[in-house]
Amino acid sequence: MNVFRRAAPSCVYPLPVGSACARLAGVVPEVALMFLETEACLAYGEEDLPPDLATLPLRYHVHLPLDVPWERGVEAAGAAIEALVHKAAFVSPHALVLHPPSPDQLEGLLERSPKLAASLVLENVPGADLAAVWPLIEAYNLGVCLDVGHLVTYGQHRILDLPGFFSRVRLLHVYGGEPSGRHLPLGAFPDPELLRQMLCATAACAAATPVSLVLEVFSWSHWEASMTTLSQWAQAWGLSWSS
Repeated sequence: MNVFRRAAPSCVYPLPVGSACARLAGVVPEVALMFLETEACLAYGEEDLPPDLATLPLRYHVHLPLDVPWERGVEAAGAAIEALVHKAAFVSPHALVLHPPSPDQLEGLLERSPKLAASLVLENVPGADLAAVWPLIEAYNLGVCLDVGHLVTYGQHRILDLPGFFSRVRLLHVYGGEPSGRHLPLGAFPDPELLRQMLCATAACAAATPVSLVLEVFSWSHWEASMTTLSQWAQAWGLSWSS
């Protein structure tokens, strides 16, 4: 079974989103559209997100901004998220990765915008390892983006024991960790055996649709080096890729 689909961030090249995706087409089957800053991404026009993105041989998901304006209230935050989702709708992203707000804010967002639940995927991040919002993940049937670099860097191993955790993993962010705040190539990962266990547990719970595995490094040289490392490890572990 081909469990994992390789993906690259759209910012792996220092290029506009459209140009980066055109370069990645035919190299990877999926791109993470990195919408990292709310105001800048709300200002995107066709020069940033050209219509021909939809014609490239790529599957997409969207990484929602790191600075969603939760401090302005759920209404403002939800409106910003919906506007960004609308901008990307023409490429039919299969998932929306969100850094989790507080449980009250997340519940407010899901009550305000219930359609988001079908594609919302919450990521474990520094200071928010998903344990606090797990009851809402279960109640609204949300997915999980397992960031293995955050897990090992910030000691978030407890989330692996949350009930049904691996059955909810829809995406993986894989890289070497961020001990200095920067994502390192995968070769720096401190515990390959733990990575093997996480990938195998995800594979064992995977549904018919492959899980998107994003090598979340931000230069092409680091991406290629990480892919070489991952391919060597995956071969030894008996894991395979989807085209």
